[in-house]
Amino acid sequence: MKPDRPVRTELRTRDQDVAVDAIMRIADHRPRITITDRPSVGFSVRSAHLADWGTDVVAAHGVRYGSTMTPRPQLIAGVWLHGHGMFQGGSQEHTQGPGDGFLYPLGTTLVFDNVEPAKSLVRLPFAGLAGLAEEITGLAPVDLRFLSWVPRNQALNDSWAATVAFLVDHLNDPDRDIPPVLAEQLLRLAMAALLRAFPNTTMTASRMPVAGSAGPAVVRRATAFIEAEAGRPLTVSEIAAASGVDSRTLQEAFRRYADTTPSGYLRRVRLQQARAQLRAARPGDGTTVAGVARRWGFVRPRRFATAYREAFGEPPRTGP
Repeated sequence: MKPDRPVRTELRTRDQDVAVDAIMRIADHRPRITITDRPSVGFSVRSAHLADWGTDVVAAHGVRYGSTMTPRPQLIAGVWLHGHGMFQGGSQEHTQGPGDGFLYPLGTTLVFDNVEPAKSLVRLPFAGLAGLAEEITGLAPVDLRFLSWVPRNQALNDSWAATVAFLVDHLNDPDRDIPPVLAEQLLRLAMAALLRAFPNTTMTASRMPVAGSAGPAVVRRATAFIEAEAGRPLTVSEIAAASGVDSRTLQEAFRRYADTTPSGYLRRVRLQQARAQLRAARPGDGTTVAGVARRWGFVRPRRFATAYREAFGEPPRTGP
């Protein structure tokens, strides 16, 4: 069973070698460090890991931190907090400072020259990102590519920065449990924000025709599977596999016969489960609206309350 709390670590040190070892665990690289202000030299690394993704806040003071980062298994994206620098790979080169968002793509060697950098990072599984892109747009996972490593415009940059800050705060709160369904939704939030902010082929590629037969039997199989498994993390590709079709066929079947999406139906089922749990609560049993919302994957209590009221015509509350 996956833990309900992220694995959290924090390091503060003046030792350059200790700091490099910690940063290496985030992304393998060849460092080139020059001390610019010896009295202020210091490094900090704060990380939170959940299954195959996580967040990091990395800062280096009193140094110029250059490096070469080799291709990595996870996609890394984030936001500058302090300092300034540049990164270059292939034909792209970007100079950045506080508030700027960035994406370090897979399969590319990157060269960095950073002055007193401080960054918030999110590490994401590319397979999950490609699966979400297919779910949202129908683009085949093999065709997902990022066309630029910085957000499309300032508004999207600011939205991405706010999402990263939310994720870092959420995962690093020592008093906060992260039930598996909530972890699934937090990961989905991160991936959707990334796809929205950074130019990629979901915005430019033509859609492939739907494969297979999108009949009502597909929806019946999928809804039965969702209702049985809603209490654990689910992806659209997993629901599709259980229904005997591919993801695009599943999406088309739901649009045609259910007037919703697989994710929309899953959300509806989880709202129903949350309502049943709230109504079954008794005084003193420890059940809270916030706890139930988190149990069923609702990241923001206010949005849970809004969705609950829209679905059931009443605010969420404990008891019959």
